[in-house]
Amino acid sequence: MNLTKRQMELVESAIRIIAEQGLDKLTTKNLASAIGVTEAALYRHFKSKNDLMRMILSYFEKLSCQVLDDIRTGGLDPVESVRRFVLDRYKLFSGKPALAKVMFSEEIFTSTPAFTDHYQMIMHKHKSEVVAYILRGQSEQLIRQNMDANQIFRIVVGSMRFIVMQWNLSRQVFDLEAEGTALLDTIIELIEVKQ
Repeated sequence: MNLTKRQMELVESAIRIIAEQGLDKLTTKNLASAIGVTEAALYRHFKSKNDLMRMILSYFEKLSCQVLDDIRTGGLDPVESVRRFVLDRYKLFSGKPALAKVMFSEEIFTSTPAFTDHYQMIMHKHKSEVVAYILRGQSEQLIRQNMDANQIFRIVVGSMRFIVMQWNLSRQVFDLEAEGTALLDTIIELIEVKQ
C-alpha cells in the first residue's frame, strides 16, 4: 500500500497517540487536533479506525521490507545479513520510539482477526527471510550446524524484542543501538563458526 504524504502524517500521528495515550485515545477528534485539520477532513484519507489501523500495519510492513530488499540485493554473507536485519530494527526504533511501542504491543493487533492475520504475515515474512540467512550460513559453515535454525531465529529476534521492550519501559534511558549491537555481537559470537 502506497501512502500519500498526508496519509503518512496521519499514520505517524496515530502511532504517537497510541504510544503516548493508548489505543482508546485514538479518536478522530484527537487525531484531527494533532495534525490541525477537521474531523471531517480525516475521512478523505481513511474510512474508519480499522482502516487507519490497517494503514499502520502497512506502514510498518513497508519499512520492514525495505531492509529485506536491501539485504537481498546487497551481496552480504549470511551472518552479515542477520546483523543488518537486526541493526536496522534498532536504528528504525531509535528514530521512531513510538513505532516500537506500538508494534511490540501485540494486543493492539489481536482484537480483530484481519489485524492478527496481517501482523502474523509480517512476522512470518521476517522469520522466513532470517531463517533462510541462518540456513545458508549453516550450509556455508559460517553458523553452527548443531543448532536448529528456527531456535537461532528465536534467540536473535526474541533478544531484540526484549531489549526494545526494556528500552521502552525505561523511557529510552539507554542507547538502543549501542546496547542492541553489543547484544547481537554476543549472540553472533555464540552461533558463528570460529574460523
